[in-house]
Amino acid sequence: MNFRCLIAIILGILLMFFSANAFAQSAQAKSTINIRSAPSTSSKILGVFPKGFKAQVLSNAGGWVKISYDGIVGYVKSDYITITNEKRSTVSNTSRASTAKTTAKAAQATVLKDNARLRSDMSTSSKILKTFKSGSKVYVLSREQNGWVKVKTLDGTVGYMAYYLLKMPFELASKTVSRGGFERINAETFENLSLAHRILEFAQRFYGVRYSYGGTSPSTGFDCSGFVQFVFKNFGIHLERTAAGMAMANGIRVSYNEIRPGDLLFFDTNGGKNYINHVGIYLGDGKFIHASSAKRRVIITDLNSFYGRFYMMAKRVIK
Repeated sequence: MNFRCLIAIILGILLMFFSANAFAQSAQAKSTINIRSAPSTSSKILGVFPKGFKAQVLSNAGGWVKISYDGIVGYVKSDYITITNEKRSTVSNTSRASTAKTTAKAAQATVLKDNARLRSDMSTSSKILKTFKSGSKVYVLSREQNGWVKVKTLDGTVGYMAYYLLKMPFELASKTVSRGGFERINAETFENLSLAHRILEFAQRFYGVRYSYGGTSPSTGFDCSGFVQFVFKNFGIHLERTAAGMAMANGIRVSYNEIRPGDLLFFDTNGGKNYINHVGIYLGDGKFIHASSAKRRVIITDLNSFYGRFYMMAKRVIK
């Protein structure tokens, strides 16, 4: 091997090394697709990768891409995603020095789940800056008014995390949160409200998914009860298949004035108020999410709109 060949090989290796460390690949779904356990359409469905959301790319071969999304590691068809290179964030010595001076007064929160994301902005479609393992610690800089928390990592990276991903110190968890109508969260109800936040965030991922009578998945479309059943099933809460069945058999009834985020709302859209034929999930602030046959998709609606005339009852299924 001559000297020039040796130099070329060394330069190639160095280029590959620096490229791998400088960039990471992310995948964005062009449409809501299934995440499968193996690179085959006949393999088990592990979950869904919603349209417009991003995931970390682990490998790419044979028309299938292995991704890590919201704690799920599996395969999606490359035809339905867009892959981009994103520059990895680096931490300067100045940033490290600044972090070392973090005041002892800054409260720490604990990450509640693996693959929890730190984002560049208060949106699930914004850039992922970091991912965390369950039990990791972050500094809480501020509680925002829309379900997000501004945090600083131990290495100095500043970004935003969804409230439900963090176990907050009691003094912070007790403060008012406007998103979803949560108010005066205390230690006794913290875990339940955290579950409600997770359910609501998951439900809103399917905003815009098409309506389909009898539909029970984002790939086929949803009807109203199919949507609600699908959302809660992902959290181990099993509901009846129809709106009327849910109203009869699931949860406990709550009065209109006691409705809180995560509760089920039932309607008789025929106007007779004698039979329940529609169901949605209350988001808070007078809004609920549901699969609308009129709009032909999953939408968010004001409870004080014409739906208020058809309201029948509410039930709580989050224990």
